[in-house]
Amino acid sequence: METTVFNVPTISCSACSSKIQEGVKEIKGITNVSVDLKSQQLKVDYIPEEIKPHDIKKHLSQMGYEVI
Repeated sequence: METTVFNVPTISCSACSSKIQEGVKEIKGITNVSVDLKSQQLKVDYIPEEIKPHDIKKHLSQMGYEVI
């Protein structure tokens, strides 16, 4: 398992935070998701054999969130 942190400056409210957390949890290979609204960061634990960080970033973009 590996961990990566994404900066998501478009997280602006608790509803966004919940939407991101639930949406990312559904991705195969994701084992844990934590959203910090104050720092606008998303921490994701994942299985690297099943998913890569660029795939997670792409999924977030498709959900309508900018990822740095």
